[in-house]
Amino acid sequence: MQPTGVCATLVLMNTNPRSMLALSLVSASFLLVGCNKALAPEFEALGVQEIDRSEDRSVIEFRVRASNPNGEPIPLRTVSYRVEINGEQVFEGVRSPETTLHTYSNSEFVLPAVVPLEYLSGTIDYALLGSVQYIPPGRLSEVLFDAEILVPEAMLELEGTIDAGE
Repeated sequence: MQPTGVCATLVLMNTNPRSMLALSLVSASFLLVGCNKALAPEFEALGVQEIDRSEDRSVIEFRVRASNPNGEPIPLRTVSYRVEINGEQVFEGVRSPETTLHTYSNSEFVLPAVVPLEYLSGTIDYALLGSVQYIPPGRLSEVLFDAEILVPEAMLELEGTIDAGE
């Protein structure tokens, strides 16, 4: 007699070596999430600076401070972000912050954006929104991150005002 239903799926899956490996990795990731008490990094806006201007565009940099609330280092990997000015998206990008947050410390990085000049006049409200991929402490975390099984992300939600002066 053949097993049926969920039990049949598990029994049949257990006979395939690839399925066994996948099940083991998924189980390990659940164990990691349950055992890893690391807090996500936190972010704060430090300022905005124009670094270049052409006749129709401006390149601005958003300076961001990242903080590690943990007792072990946290490497930051990829930032996916967008810039909104007065509620309208004007830029989207992906960048590496190229930093590791050391134990209970801060580090700064910049995120550039190319913005049409028509959005930069007077006092404007901006939002820098996205997420930052990071590797939690622990060797297993690195392995799961590299295998793209467990890729944690911290939210990046910064808002402020720019006085464009024009």
